[in-house]
Amino acid sequence: MRRISIITVISFAIFILGGMGLGHGDEKAVKSYWASSPLKIDGSYMDWSGASMKFEKSVMVDYAFMNDANNLYVLFIFKDKKYLSSIGQTGITIWINNQGKKKEKYGIKFMKEKIKPDKFISMYENQKGPLPEEKKKKMRKKPFYLVNKVNVINKKSKSKSSEKYFKPAVYRDKKQGNMYVYEFAIPLERVAEVAPGVGAQPGEKVKVGFEWGGMTKEMKAALMKRRAMASTQAKASKRTGDPTKTHSRQGSGGPGDFKEGRAKKYSFWMDLKLAQKAQK
Repeated sequence: MRRISIITVISFAIFILGGMGLGHGDEKAVKSYWASSPLKIDGSYMDWSGASMKFEKSVMVDYAFMNDANNLYVLFIFKDKKYLSSIGQTGITIWINNQGKKKEKYGIKFMKEKIKPDKFISMYENQKGPLPEEKKKKMRKKPFYLVNKVNVINKKSKSKSSEKYFKPAVYRDKKQGNMYVYEFAIPLERVAEVAPGVGAQPGEKVKVGFEWGGMTKEMKAALMKRRAMASTQAKASKRTGDPTKTHSRQGSGGPGDFKEGRAKKYSFWMDLKLAQKAQK
């Protein structure tokens, strides 16, 4: 009888500890809050009073989530510009894993794209209607325009993403005082493997990761070119004995220039529990 009692006690203890572990996992998840009406995506945090802000100390970022029955809304605020890294060139990717793992299989990349004036005019007219010729002439004087672009990354799919056929994910960014604010809206439903979407319903839990910075192919090529030029100049200086011909353009402060020609990549993950509208 005593042996049976000991086994019973141990089994009960394991059950209790297991239950505590499950409960703790739910507590650790970041909570999304219910949005009673669709949020305006304008790069502002003024309409986020109903959400609870979280702080990621490693990159000095405040962030929050809200959702309704159709979209997940994300607020991402840089409080120290040094952690922006090369976000202007690389954009920011939001990874979503429905199996609760830190695996970069499906993500949505938000970034700026330079386009020529005629393409920008065409996009503008498709959205807002014809422009007068005088206005077009004035717009063509700019060498390029920056537009927000969204691409889906699905490492299991051989198809390419297309914003044309799916409900789009959107974002806006804006400098507000000393802060850099990014605001996103992502459809909850993922209608295709290359469509932007969370792939979860209200009340469900997913793993979410943020990633930005690092070097693009163009930045790496420019770095290699600068290094080759510096090497050539150093050899020429050694032959001629003129040290004034040796110099480096690294860290000159221009677009794409970073300390020692490199840009750091940043990322972090969390479990996210989507909000569910309370039943009346």
